Amino acid sequence: MSRCDSIEWSDVYVLGDEKIDSEHKKLFKIAQKIKHNKDSINLKDSIKELVNYTKVHFAHEELYMKDVQYVKLAEHKKIHRDIVSNLQNIIKNFDPNNSEKIYNNILDFVKNGLVLHIMIEDKKVQHFIRNRMSLRNMFTWKDDYLLGDKQIDDDHKKLFMIAFKAFSHKEEKEPREHIKKVIQELNKYMKEHFEREEEFMESISFPILDDHKIMHDKIITQINDLIKRIPTMSIKDFEKELLSSIDIWLVNHIVYEDQKIMCYLEAKKEKGIDLDEIDIGDVNMNIVYEKDVLS
Repeated sequence: MSRCDSIEWSDVYVLGDEKIDSEHKKLFKIAQKIKHNKDSINLKDSIKELVNYTKVHFAHEELYMKDVQYVKLAEHKKIHRDIVSNLQNIIKNFDPNNSEKIYNNILDFVKNGLVLHIMIEDKKVQHFIRNRMSLRNMFTWKDDYLLGDKQIDDDHKKLFMIAFKAFSHKEEKEPREHIKKVIQELNKYMKEHFEREEEFMESISFPILDDHKIMHDKIITQINDLIKRIPTMSIKDFEKELLSSIDIWLVNHIVYEDQKIMCYLEAKKEKGIDLDEIDIGDVNMNIVYEKDVLS
């Protein structure tokens, strides 16, 4: 089974909090059990186990956020309620004669619910509580970000390399000017990368190209906004915001959105069918990302 249609934990999802990471791993492990359950009773029990442990995990998370006085706790709790409600609907609409549909629903929950929640909302909590040095130590290119296309992977690596140059300002006589030049360079190269990526998606008739372009435009808008605010920000505040932003809009875009392109190509290769005939299902743009990740 490919990484596109499987439920597997990846170190890309590690947040750096041992308890939370451990509970996230367990959620993936429970979800994996569902694929191997052929008996309808055991299958339903496994889904109930997933629902129950999701509730337990969310309760732990909410206590943790309350302890650290997370400012967006109410918003985060609402997202938790929505995720649990979606899981409960899977049980409500349980069809013991259609295990494939059940697995696809769980796969959708993991990819469009759990993964996005970890990569966006849970990361926001970690950014809130960590200082800039802690975030900086976590900022590094990982081979887990590789997609398998040399041009795209090389572009992504270079974006990390450029962004990291912003943190070498201590060696400069004019650190603020150095930072501004680096972010402008990042902005320029990101535009070039997005153009190449969009040309590639167009060449393969990627069905959600327009949605992907919208995300690209929003990322560029966010970078431009950061450039404008550099003169009004302390260097410490700038560093933390840059690290937080890259961790969400760049890493998440690579791991989640750009991966859809590779999965689309993989479906063509493995099934030997025309691109236009591929039902991309969970490749559809998730509204959570559209509303929150670039806000």
